[in-house]
Amino acid sequence: MALRTLTAEQRQALTALRESMGGISEDKRKAQKQLLAARKEIAKLLAAQPSTVPQIAEALQMPPHEALWHVTGMRKYGKVTEAGEDGDYLLYALVSDDAPSAGGHSSAEGR
Repeated sequence: MALRTLTAEQRQALTALRESMGGISEDKRKAQKQLLAARKEIAKLLAAQPSTVPQIAEALQMPPHEALWHVTGMRKYGKVTEAGEDGDYLLYALVSDDAPSAGGHSSAEGR
């Protein structure tokens, strides 16, 4: 599914709705900031070399289940891809921005 850009009118309506609902809580802002920071660190690590989930977890000092959660999300959205195996574990590599994602959808799909 391709994301569409919101019109100025839609952005204004969305802003008004958020304000009427009390805005975005500080906890949600903090959680989003942490999520983006963790994925940025994983991307930096995978740009250097393909790695397994346990290797990612160890390098970034995070629990393996959390590293798996991030890698799974990044794979779902075409940010990382499988790049072979290392023993019993899959290796993951960063997908370059100019390469089409294998998990992505073309604009003609789903119509």
